[in-house]
Amino acid sequence: MLNFPSFFNAQAGGYEIKQSLRFNSADSHYLNRTPGSTGNQKTHTLSLWFKRGAIASGKELFCAYTDNSNRVFIRNNGNTFEFQHVIGGTSYSIQTSQEFRDPSAWYHLVYAVDTTQSTSSDRVKIYINGERVTAFSSASYPPQDNNLATNNTANHYLGNGEYNSAPYSN
Repeated sequence: MLNFPSFFNAQAGGYEIKQSLRFNSADSHYLNRTPGSTGNQKTHTLSLWFKRGAIASGKELFCAYTDNSNRVFIRNNGNTFEFQHVIGGTSYSIQTSQEFRDPSAWYHLVYAVDTTQSTSSDRVKIYINGERVTAFSSASYPPQDNNLATNNTANHYLGNGEYNSAPYSN
């Protein structure tokens, strides 16, 4: 699991949420980390709370980027979310069919990966607000026992991605 600094405070809507941060498209702030050593690239979990603020397509919430041929990212496509894994130049993408349209709501996302699983749909599990997401408009899972770009000695971004010049929220 990535350990990003949690000493940021953010203010939105007239109140402060301690130990949180806000990504504003008028700014260029985001978090990034490059691990000093490679961890488990087959089994890992990302858990975070987020609030959409505005609905915009193509904004990356999370990205782990080795190069164009090896990357992982979570981004919104309007009201839905896409979880993409690129391994050796081949893209595997999971697109939710459930829509997340409320810019005032907080969402809890758990993204659990275990490429050692023999059943392809068990290799990537997505939970939003405690419920496992099982309805997808498209789903292509990473192959069994493949390493992903996550937990590699590569750039990891929260609130932005390698290809995205604007922060997650706008």
